[in-house]
Amino acid sequence: MSRRVAIALQIDEPYPHHQEVFSGIMRYAQERAGWECLIDEHPAYDARRRREPEKQYDGVIARAKPDLQRRLQRQGIPLVNTLFQSNRPGLPGVYADPQAMGRLAAEHLMDRAFRRLCILVDRRHKHSWEICRGYVRRAAEANVSCTVHDLPEQPYADPVYWLRMKRSLIEVLEKLTPPVAVFVETAPVARLMVQLARARKWRVPHDMAILCAHNLKAVVSVAPQISSIEPNYERVGYEAAGLLDRLMAGEKPPPEPVYVSPCGIVARESTDYFAVEDQVVAAALHFVSGRLGKPLRLKDIAAAAMVSPRLLQQRFRASLGRSLSAEICRLRIEAAKRMLAEPDRQIREIAALCGFRNSDIMGQVFRREVGSTPRQYRKQVRNR
Repeated sequence: MSRRVAIALQIDEPYPHHQEVFSGIMRYAQERAGWECLIDEHPAYDARRRREPEKQYDGVIARAKPDLQRRLQRQGIPLVNTLFQSNRPGLPGVYADPQAMGRLAAEHLMDRAFRRLCILVDRRHKHSWEICRGYVRRAAEANVSCTVHDLPEQPYADPVYWLRMKRSLIEVLEKLTPPVAVFVETAPVARLMVQLARARKWRVPHDMAILCAHNLKAVVSVAPQISSIEPNYERVGYEAAGLLDRLMAGEKPPPEPVYVSPCGIVARESTDYFAVEDQVVAAALHFVSGRLGKPLRLKDIAAAAMVSPRLLQQRFRASLGRSLSAEICRLRIEAAKRMLAEPDRQIREIAALCGFRNSDIMGQVFRREVGSTPRQYRKQVRNR
């Protein structure tokens, strides 16, 4: 049976993630014969007659505001929301998981041995605040120092707001002590933070590593290229279309929103550093982190750090308080944790990518280090 689906995502606006959501919707529609997708920013309103039209769609996917939700409810048209800012009880929605993004950011920076973390956040923006909550909570779990700094409202509105943003970031930098890792949501603020840090003669990433929440062109356009999160908005669109399909078939809405885990970190220059004073240990960590899925032999790691195996082990214990093998195990477990947050990954695939010989061995190590099995941990992450 043919379905007419309205899409109200403002895809012509300069927000690439809207376009990625749209791509996911269209991929689902192409896999399901009979979907006719129509772009309509006002799917519940007939401007010509100044009134609500007769039911003209079978379903709507939108950045749903309360007025749209009320109108579609009166018309009996299923609606799926993709705008976390307008998430509210009773509204079916699919969103990029903001707390998972925050946790992932903190884990990436802590894996780089940073023990002073910072996040810049707009508390008035619901999505930003939820990212912050995940970031701060993950740092607290690892007993790592984390400071939260507020950003001024509407930094792009006019020159006055932008100058206020600049002054705010200068004040933040005055409170930070290198080496420090900073997480920001938007690429322009990340770029400005880099400029101001360099004006203070700080090196990026050696004195200040910086990570951005969205993987936009602005983060890679000029040096230093800024590491970023890949939030997986295309999957948000695909899952939103799937949920709408089920609602149009008569299923009841789920009691809670559907959250899509981020794909991972796109690591670039701005976090390509390990914040340890011993450069031999830093070189070894850099070598290991890029080869977690491969066999790691002590002599190869020592050769990469240009020291003897015995000296490398001594320097590791002196610098980190644990052995090289313990650090490799920790890095592999942390990588496995991140992948377990992705529901589509099989555990045996995760084991191979993280350097375990098989899933049974990963399960044994995971239980010893984390206190739960990989499957139990995956369930815990989903229930957060």
